[in-house]
Amino acid sequence: MRTTFEAAAISELARRTLRSSEVTYRTAAIFGDDIEKLCVALTDSSPSLMIEMNHVENSSDAITVDLSDNPGGRIGGDEPGQDLVWITGNTHDIWNRYLRVMIELSSAGYPGCIGCAGPSAELPWNENLSRARLA
Repeated sequence: MRTTFEAAAISELARRTLRSSEVTYRTAAIFGDDIEKLCVALTDSSPSLMIEMNHVENSSDAITVDLSDNPGGRIGGDEPGQDLVWITGNTHDIWNRYLRVMIELSSAGYPGCIGCAGPSAELPWNENLSRARLA
């Protein structure tokens, strides 16, 4: 059941990211290439999608996603404030799933489409409930 709840949180963070005009990823250096590849993949899948992506290297095992237009999220690490989507578990696995979901959503036309992100995308996100389910 945890996988289903993780998938919902990953999708929420991906949707927030795709709705933002600027994203700053705070990660270990090993994730830098993934961010560059993500930029190319998003442009290829949806040329009208314009997101400025930045990478700030740190020594943390966590990945922080700072968004200019919305609260972002954190993959792994210590629990952040309730406005951020927090996804605990294997950081590398969750990161790869997050990247895949972002590309799938952008290929489907998100955020410019209606209903392409599934019915749960239309509902308000409840971070308290998500954290309780992932605990």
